[in-house]
Amino acid sequence: MSALILPFPRVRDRRFIRRHAAHMATASNTTKAEDHLQRQLTIQRETLQRRGVAADAIRAELQAIEENIRAACWRLLLAPGGAA
Repeated sequence: MSALILPFPRVRDRRFIRRHAAHMATASNTTKAEDHLQRQLTIQRETLQRRGVAADAIRAELQAIEENIRAACWRLLLAPGGAA
């Protein structure tokens, strides 16, 4: 039996998640915020593909990254001042 191990999963990188959530939260409009998120997901997809990660694992990791960034963004928007 074998398992895929992502040595440094981005979803666990709290600074990465917070940085991109903050960028989205401070974007001038929702289109720019969404564009930023999609760019970051594309970068992560390309990185994982170069490392030879399986497509299913990439999809799962990207979904987790997106969910975490969106959740952190909402925390920033709903509790300004750092209560998140």
